[in-house]
Amino acid sequence: MSALIPIEKQQITEDFATLFNRFFIALQTIFPAWHKSLPTTEHLESAKRQWLTALKENGILSQTQLNAGLRKARAEGSDFWPSPAKFVAWCKPTPEDYGLPTFEAAYREATSKCGYLGHVKWSHPSVYHAITQVGIFDFGQMTHDKALSAFKNAYKLTVEAVMRGEKLPEVPKAIERKENEKASLEIAHSHLAAMKKALCAKVES
Repeated sequence: MSALIPIEKQQITEDFATLFNRFFIALQTIFPAWHKSLPTTEHLESAKRQWLTALKENGILSQTQLNAGLRKARAEGSDFWPSPAKFVAWCKPTPEDYGLPTFEAAYREATSKCGYLGHVKWSHPSVYHAITQVGIFDFGQMTHDKALSAFKNAYKLTVEAVMRGEKLPEVPKAIERKENEKASLEIAHSHLAAMKKALCAKVES
């Protein structure tokens, strides 16, 4: 299916040369319409050199990394040949690969729960850990842009820690709010609603 080319000239180890050739054949099997992008031997050999360079430049040099990319390639559901950049992205682990929420989901949860820190359950310790790294009080006082930037950095560091195999601190058990606390919150909300209604009526008059 794919003629082997002298990868040794690329200054990599013999083991990786063998690994790369096997990987490339597997990729052709996953994307059976590869020949539409690589119709000639010249195209194929040029593509292999470009793919090899892309993998080297991005540090994708292990069987584990290539296997991760191939898993996502199989899940892609397309017959057509992907770009090297797209495959490199598939090789890199994402939060979801480790059972963590995406950044977007984590940020939404942090903003919705930061005011009830001791009374809510968190979808994953990583979200709680990230927001505590920012600082609960500080997070609540920040503008949207600052809060987004601070949480993004904290969550990135948290995700990297999980990927390294580090164990996150346990999340404190959620405490149920007492009925009088709930009632007080409801009363406060009703007062705010009444004040807004009064102000609107005053403006209209």
